[in-house]
Amino acid sequence: MQGKQFSLTNISFVVMSVLTASAALANTDSSTTLDEITVTDRQGTKVQTNIVTMQERNESTATDLRSFLAKEPSIDFGGGNGTSQFLTIRGMGQNSVDIKVDNAYSDSQILYHQGRFIIDPALLKSVSVQKGAGSASAGIGATNGAIIAKTVDALDLLKGSDKDYGFRLNTGFSSNDSYSYGATAFGKSGNFDALVSYARTDDDNYKPGKGYRNIDGGDTVPYSALDKRNYLIKLGGTFGDGNHRLVLSHLKDEHRGVRTVREEFTITGGRLSLERQKPTYRETSKNNTNLEYTGKNLGFIKELTANAYIMQDKRYSADDSGCGYCGNIAGPTTTKITTKGANINFDSDIGDSVLLKYGLNYRHQKITPHTFFQPNLVEPTKEDTGAYIEAITALGDFIFTTGLRYDYFNLKAMDKKSVSDGRFNPSFGVIWQATEGLSFSANHNYATRSPRLYDALLTHGKRGIVSIADGTVAERARNTEIGFNYTYEGFSLEGSYFWQRINDALANPQDRHVGGVREAVNAGFIKNHGYELNAGYTIGGFTARVGVAESKPRIYDTHPKKLLSSNPEFAVQIGRTWTAELSYRFEEPNLELGWRNRTVQKAKGSVLVRDNETGSDIVRSGYSVHDFYVNWKPLNNDQLNVNVSLNNAFNKFYYPHSQRPNVLPGVGRELRVGINYQF
Repeated sequence: MQGKQFSLTNISFVVMSVLTASAALANTDSSTTLDEITVTDRQGTKVQTNIVTMQERNESTATDLRSFLAKEPSIDFGGGNGTSQFLTIRGMGQNSVDIKVDNAYSDSQILYHQGRFIIDPALLKSVSVQKGAGSASAGIGATNGAIIAKTVDALDLLKGSDKDYGFRLNTGFSSNDSYSYGATAFGKSGNFDALVSYARTDDDNYKPGKGYRNIDGGDTVPYSALDKRNYLIKLGGTFGDGNHRLVLSHLKDEHRGVRTVREEFTITGGRLSLERQKPTYRETSKNNTNLEYTGKNLGFIKELTANAYIMQDKRYSADDSGCGYCGNIAGPTTTKITTKGANINFDSDIGDSVLLKYGLNYRHQKITPHTFFQPNLVEPTKEDTGAYIEAITALGDFIFTTGLRYDYFNLKAMDKKSVSDGRFNPSFGVIWQATEGLSFSANHNYATRSPRLYDALLTHGKRGIVSIADGTVAERARNTEIGFNYTYEGFSLEGSYFWQRINDALANPQDRHVGGVREAVNAGFIKNHGYELNAGYTIGGFTARVGVAESKPRIYDTHPKKLLSSNPEFAVQIGRTWTAELSYRFEEPNLELGWRNRTVQKAKGSVLVRDNETGSDIVRSGYSVHDFYVNWKPLNNDQLNVNVSLNNAFNKFYYPHSQRPNVLPGVGRELRVGINYQF
């Protein structure tokens, strides 16, 4: 940076350094470039916070996103395993957040009693997080944030190698009855490259912390075991001096196991009896076939990124005779959600101080139930189309972001009734570089999210027909956020405060046990506000980090029939959350020793305002969990990593806050060992 003047070449750097909330803290040794994150990921200028790189993945024993993102205080995962987990960002649940894999994503769900996300980090190059309402370029439905994942390809693994091929092997085990293994082969020849990767994690029923007893008096959570199998195939071609790249990939994540009907609960007796939960063998899977193109130096177009994808979420059950949600069908059933989408994004330079981002987004979703119990029903579908333009302008000590997005949806319900609507959403942002190490920022973004398709397991019609009310519109979020970023000689301090309001909050029918015709409808509004603060210090091999986050989501149900809900897929009151980490890396041997802590304070009250008005007394107990870890590089490079961690070292029994109170406890003490070797 020359003095305090800005140019197009450092816009991406300043945007990243100011508006990410802890990227530098979470990623001191990141191998992912700033340009890759700020431009290619298409999250807008107020983008991600925690960034997990391939190097961090290799230095960790984690086998799921919950473990990878545990150091991020504003993100919370529930207990259990696989789709038993519910995810929240700033207290907002999975109905308004996404996990995007190679820019493919869906907002439909199989059943409200299970989590919506499946992804194995073993196949990923990087993971980043967007919080709150995104700017114009953030994509479809960016009202409350997203986790953005990129899968690895052959060129990533060959970077820095003098060979045209290679292999990667990994294995690991946990004292809490789990083991994993995987293999990757990759190579290139001429303009072409290819990768094949397979990973498996086999988890038995896990043990929570000290004092836990299940309904049979045992110390493991019944029906929490999962066999997770994942593979990735990628074919790539690079042409024109590296200016053109085409990649075709196919990804599959699959979870197999004997699961309960309501996966967010185990068997506890009473209403959650063995008979009502009716465990049976089930498979939940996600397939994604993606074709993507990247072009650079195309005249006026500095960079073009485009992708087209077909994604399918599928639930197979060996026997649904005991599942009322599923229609009590004896024998095997299969339910599918198919998503087809495409995105095309452009970057252009205008003069020396303006970066122009513009593009189109398209997504079509369809639910296919196992069968229909009533005549004249159809597979419900939803089509989302969006267009945006966004300018990032450098003027003196300031960077301004101005954007405008238009989103349009057309939803066709199971009874063939259709509703459509469109809306413009502006976004504004400013960064002031007060000194070389101190920046202040503010932004004001609008974003919409179209009505969700009704739960896939309930579209058969046996429990009635779910339609959509005339005049239903998309939810609209308005998010205002101010922040600062300070760095000086290895010390970092950054923070932000946000206010958000979501108008026209959408409600699908919450009573899933009645017949007749019911309608999705706008039923109220949602407010949320909160703050985040992160600090870090690095000197030599020593690193220290601390972070805190708190948010207060509140749902105001203004519909006469009181249709909005406090179920965790909407929002959850999570206690003030603290994260801390201390580590030291020795030069000889190449060994890192570290400690992590996650402390969540007690939370009171419901996110649904009318619950609090009627005297509802919801209290979630606080907890503090300590992890210790070791990373050893025996070859003194990144080729071989030996990782050891002692998670929940003091065997704390606790319930995470992002699900209903006291349903699935967190994992107890576990010793994890992982080894990965690339050659």
